[in-house]
Amino acid sequence: MIRLVSSNELAQSLGYSAANDAFRSWCAKLRITPVPGRRGYYDEVLVRRRLDEAQGLLTKGAGEDNATSFVEMRRARRGKN
Repeated sequence: MIRLVSSNELAQSLGYSAANDAFRSWCAKLRITPVPGRRGYYDEVLVRRRLDEAQGLLTKGAGEDNATSFVEMRRARRGKN
């Protein structure tokens, strides 16, 4: 099942008071983007993957097929990054 997380829920779980400018700039810095067509909602798998990359826990190629979200697969098919 695909789980989407609202921006407020994600912001609060990461220690922000709300989905404010500081939260959005932090997300942009880590390349965490909302789901296309669902402004304000984030793909839980993408968020976890970006956090792992930022912490150096994910090496390129390791588990890439398993951790690829449906959103990322669709973007790859359409040629969008």
